[in-house]
Amino acid sequence: MRAIPRLTASAAVAAAFVAALSGCTASPESDTDTDASTECGVFPYALAHAFGESVIDEKPERVAVVTDVDLDIALALGIEPVIYPAYELGAWQEEAFEERGIELDSYDPADGIDFEAIAEAEPDAILATSGWSLDEDYEKLSAIAPVIAYTTEEGLDAMTWADRTSVAGCALGLEDEADAVIAEVHDAFAEAAAANPQFAGKTIAYAVIHPDQITYSSYEGSDVSFFTDLGFTLPEIASEFTADNSGLSKENVDKLEADVLVIGYPFGDEGLLTRDELESDPLFQSLEVVKRGAYGVIGDDVASPIAYPSPLGLPWALEQVLPVLVDATD
Repeated sequence: MRAIPRLTASAAVAAAFVAALSGCTASPESDTDTDASTECGVFPYALAHAFGESVIDEKPERVAVVTDVDLDIALALGIEPVIYPAYELGAWQEEAFEERGIELDSYDPADGIDFEAIAEAEPDAILATSGWSLDEDYEKLSAIAPVIAYTTEEGLDAMTWADRTSVAGCALGLEDEADAVIAEVHDAFAEAAAANPQFAGKTIAYAVIHPDQITYSSYEGSDVSFFTDLGFTLPEIASEFTADNSGLSKENVDKLEADVLVIGYPFGDEGLLTRDELESDPLFQSLEVVKRGAYGVIGDDVASPIAYPSPLGLPWALEQVLPVLVDATD
């Protein structure tokens, strides 16, 4: 997922086009509807979330999404959104579009969420469980249609991909579909773990080479379920890192030591170090994990679905990464 830049649309513009949407089947946000249910899929449905409450009067037929993780959730649930942000599609998304033969309306997210375009799409609900800028965007989005937002006051990162999928399923009247999708993904990882018992108990370090730093992505508290669901564990040194302190310099790459090391280079030549530069570094070469050949490199397009997991991206990423992990633990 690519984080959406800060918005530039004005509140005045938002108010002008919202007035034209009074005929939508789902009502805007309300905290006065005492008849709304909190039971999954029972409408009117009241979703309590980090910004208050959204009341959805009827099962939504027209759903807008504001991030590509939410696009993944919608597609996984069998929904064709009425509009989505036109980031460059990942391979897993392209496959879904091609398999289903669908073409969707989109907007350019370069300047943030296009509120007017979303309003013109007349959604019954807006799926935004992964809305990175909801603290700024929520009020304008909720004036268009009920927002299915992340539900924890602790913030966006407190929800797992399965939590997001489940919340979306409840609010969209697709609880059974959400449960089936979640179970399918869990089963895929369970099968991969069972087929590779050598993963069990091995420590793993996962790093991504960003333009400004080597990022220790598998710190304690991060969502490393992609690896732990396969049986891996984190090394003790993972506790030294946090979301706000995850950077490594070239001089302390020794902290990447683990039973298995996986690195992604999604920025290529724009990264702090290229693959050739890092692999030719004497300190990196001195790591025991590198000497053992327990070091693997994931494809440039895999870092995103690992960092921003979704029910659509995870199975695809598993297919790409599993051979790397097998080689590293052979």
